[in-house]
Amino acid sequence: MGTADTDAPSAEDVREYRRQLRTLPADQLVADAVFSLLSAAQAKLGRRDARLLIDLATVSATHARDHLPRDLVRQIDDALGQLRLAQVTAEGRGEPGEVEENDLERMPAPPTTGAADPPAAPTPSSPAAGRLWVPGR
Repeated sequence: MGTADTDAPSAEDVREYRRQLRTLPADQLVADAVFSLLSAAQAKLGRRDARLLIDLATVSATHARDHLPRDLVRQIDDALGQLRLAQVTAEGRGEPGEVEENDLERMPAPPTTGAADPPAAPTPSSPAAGRLWVPGR
């Protein structure tokens, strides 16, 4: 078995990785980051942390939207829509109050959309708790 010293990248490896990152187009890096978040969210559907990952992907994609090719924006929007629906469906199948190991302790609040007062996140007993979740609303 290797030790931590032999598993660590060399200084040359780090320089090469950095060089490669610097040459990649920003839209490719954004796509990689957003689709990594969406893939993780898909694996965690029904859990609270899936919502957090979907929200992070939404905020990232929204911020970068004007700098991305239209086709990529469309792919991200389609994936986000499908995952939001799948998340709500998966949450509906779970038992209220059921928490899996390593899930978030509480439901994350949706990201703000620049409004002065962000909307309050619905609580499990509020009327909006069973409705469709749309980040930022």
